[in-house]
Amino acid sequence: MQMSPLVEQVLQEGRIFQLTLLLLMAALTYIAYSYGKRGKVWEIRPLEGLEATWEGIGRAAEMGRPIMVLTGISGLSNAQTIAGLTVLGEVAQRAAEIGVATHTTSTSTQVIAFSEGVIKSAYDAAGKSELYKPGEYVRWFGGGQFVYAVGAAGYILETKPAMIVFMGYFLFDVIVTMETASRVGAQIITGTLSALPESSVFSDYLLIGEELYAASAMISKDTQVIATIAGQDWIKLILLIIVVVGVILKLAGSDAIIKLLEV
Repeated sequence: MQMSPLVEQVLQEGRIFQLTLLLLMAALTYIAYSYGKRGKVWEIRPLEGLEATWEGIGRAAEMGRPIMVLTGISGLSNAQTIAGLTVLGEVAQRAAEIGVATHTTSTSTQVIAFSEGVIKSAYDAAGKSELYKPGEYVRWFGGGQFVYAVGAAGYILETKPAMIVFMGYFLFDVIVTMETASRVGAQIITGTLSALPESSVFSDYLLIGEELYAASAMISKDTQVIATIAGQDWIKLILLIIVVVGVILKLAGSDAIIKLLEV
């Protein structure tokens, strides 16, 4: 029986293994998600950057200075921005409980509006609704990357925060904002996937890669979000095993794993 060109392409050498791996990844993600729906909670290891954030709030109170949380230069469709807004809510609430103001800014007007609501909710949850001042903690300077960077830098010079948490999507704008943060003596804590090399130069604490999402999951305590992270970790473990086995076989003179992965 003659197979269709599509079937022949899928079943050619290398594609069968890749298809099997893809199906395995999908199955593991589904299993983790199912466990999460049933209430299963996986423990996420402590993240040094997140712990330093809570300590930084206390440091700001001792210094009598505010703090700042920046969620980056993207909109609500970006997962990094959503994770940053989750962190903003928790930080703002903990800060409000001890009388520390939390400031923020963004390029997106949607994120600005959302941030205003997040900070208001934080004051309400902290039982300090009377201290909330509309328009006091959220600023918008423009939609362009470098317009935002210059505006945020000026905002930092104006408020002189004791700590700035960069959680979200950033690019080269961090060079301007983080350099300014260093000038005012702010503690810098960063979590991003998009500007790690630049951020690592300035940051006191750095959430590397997907630790940003782990931090957001720890704060939200959403069992399904935590389950998704667990499923991703299972997949990474399988890929790591394949790499290790491939290296060992290659050192032994075998190209078996390489041939399996060939397209």
